[in-house]
Amino acid sequence: MTALVDARVKLAAALAPVADGDPAVLVDLVDALEPPALMIGWGEPWLVPDTACLRTGRLTVIAVAGRLVPGAGVATLESLVDYTLGRLAGDVDPWPLDQVGAPRVFPIGGVSYLAARLTLRVPITGGS
Repeated sequence: MTALVDARVKLAAALAPVADGDPAVLVDLVDALEPPALMIGWGEPWLVPDTACLRTGRLTVIAVAGRLVPGAGVATLESLVDYTLGRLAGDVDPWPLDQVGAPRVFPIGGVSYLAARLTLRVPITGGS
């Protein structure tokens, strides 16, 4: 289980680059990026109560394959999503997958990128 204030950082550590060519991992919203990249944020619903001290949070990983141009963008995105799922499966902490959205246009700083959103269910502790 993870505290709310630690969840994004913990997920970023699970996905942190370990080899040349691994995608950058961004833990905060940005107005520009260099793809491929993984952006971590919160999904909807953000938190759902389970018990008095336990909630289920929805963390998202936005896999950004590249600028939206004709070519092999979808294949690149498929590889990036596969890479992300593999890294999460190999982590010591469980990262249950809720869903993976279809490829779509994702605007950042006036630039259109090809991306997909992976949503994870995360047990969140704390509060009362």
